[in-house]
Amino acid sequence: MVQILVPIDFSTSAMHALEYALKLGEKMPSNICLIHCLSDLVEETNAILSNKQVEVELQKIKTDLTQKHPSQKVTVRIEQGYPEDILVGISKRDEPDVIVMGTKSKEETIKELLGSVTSDVIKKARVPVLAVPHKSSVNLDRLNRILFVTDFGESDYRSLHKLVRLVSPFETQIHAVHFTTSMPDKWDKKRIEQMQAYCEKTYRNHTMDFEFITGSDFLHALDVYMANKSIDMIAMTRHKRNMISKIFHSSITRKLLFHTEVPLLVFHE
Repeated sequence: MVQILVPIDFSTSAMHALEYALKLGEKMPSNICLIHCLSDLVEETNAILSNKQVEVELQKIKTDLTQKHPSQKVTVRIEQGYPEDILVGISKRDEPDVIVMGTKSKEETIKELLGSVTSDVIKKARVPVLAVPHKSSVNLDRLNRILFVTDFGESDYRSLHKLVRLVSPFETQIHAVHFTTSMPDKWDKKRIEQMQAYCEKTYRNHTMDFEFITGSDFLHALDVYMANKSIDMIAMTRHKRNMISKIFHSSITRKLLFHTEVPLLVFHE
């Protein structure tokens, strides 16, 4: 059973992410856990009242979901602490299959984007994190094409395995691409051929393409490729010390998390 963790702060973006999680849950046996983090420092009596109010709201959401999706298992939990700390801790202890989080729109202020809980969780979690932009489509029946950015490392093979597991109920084409600033060299060509051969042998029932994208600007090249291929989701491994790690510089993170309207699925080494 796939374990899906969805942080809920009752905001529009969080509820939108929950819709996305439900669509995933409809396609495979899964448990969706709704979690709310209480981070305000208040007096004990008010904290009890606040806990009760939050629990009532979460139970309302759970009841509504189970009525609309009777086959879907939904649980709720309340934790005391800051969301970025709680979610990272849960990712280490409980190891859910994926954390599904909402992101705000590109119209939000720079201050709000830099302080994004989603961005913090992506950087520190030990399980895949799916960031769902506020204005993205939740029609997963059209999850036709996923862009998987690879650096050919061993962790990318593990990430690809997790990706295939998550999207196996969908008729999805995976575009595995490697970025180079110039034409790929012989070593790059050999590594992409090795990955292709491995995937053709291991994932025989899945359609995969293997390509290079080139250019001086990674994000621009990525945008062009996504537009040409009608990409529905981006997936990548967050490496600690290589080219892909550079995209998590704060300004570029804002680009990926808030400027585009395509969900971003991030795996970790």
